Amino acid sequence: MDWLVYVLPQQCLIRLCEQAKARNGMIGGLEDGNQVIQISKKVVVKCGYGVTPGEAATQKYACQRLSRHVVRVPQVYRYFQDHSDPTWPLGFLFMEHIPGLTLADLNLSGADDICERLANIVSELRAVTGSGTPGPIDGGMFQGYLWGDNGTREILRSAEDMNRWLNKRLQLINKTIDLRPYPLVFCHLDLCRRNIKLMEDSSAAAAQCVNDDATYRKSLLQAIAKITRTTDTETECVDLLLRARAASLRYIFEPLEGTGMPADINSWPPPPPLNS
Repeated sequence: MDWLVYVLPQQCLIRLCEQAKARNGMIGGLEDGNQVIQISKKVVVKCGYGVTPGEAATQKYACQRLSRHVVRVPQVYRYFQDHSDPTWPLGFLFMEHIPGLTLADLNLSGADDICERLANIVSELRAVTGSGTPGPIDGGMFQGYLWGDNGTREILRSAEDMNRWLNKRLQLINKTIDLRPYPLVFCHLDLCRRNIKLMEDSSAAAAQCVNDDATYRKSLLQAIAKITRTTDTETECVDLLLRARAASLRYIFEPLEGTGMPADINSWPPPPPLNS
């Protein structure tokens, strides 16, 4: 049955997903958001308005380049969008089902070994360097945790473009950042416990799917800093990236359609501090 994922018409696969959900429910995701449904022993589908072509392209890229001895990335079988509503295309990402429990399902008290293994995964990601152009594998504007709820709203084609976008936000706290000295490397951006599976053979698998408990975050950050030997300058850059994200969540810096914006950010009232 698994090979049918490659050949069935899209509408047949959509009905198959609906029937599997009605029969077995979801194995991940949110009822009102992106959902993960198992449609056979070896195949799951992630579907939702937030499941984009970029996610499928990135997962394919990771599967091809990361060592399976370090991390198992589910193989992508097929991706398409349902354009029944042209305004909100619904994405369907069919992929390999990897059995196991997510870290959210496990008691991680004192689990330094897990965080060390995740730090090794981060190190494996850092070894995959880019072509000199930042951003998603398939191009387009940046999306994800660091870039606020609406992404960058523009395509950033170089480190200089990234600096300009970030420094527009850091201007609120009279700070600047310069990312030009650093190489472009592959990043996950959301290593929360729900996104990581411990496989039945005890190896780790990266899932796609935020908050997590403070103990896990602290242990993971410490393990990453240890294995990557993060410098004080790099730690300061991370802090500035988070400050820029905080500004993106509080303010609109790029014009929205039909909305005029002040020509000068200094014309805005003084903002609340971003260091809390």
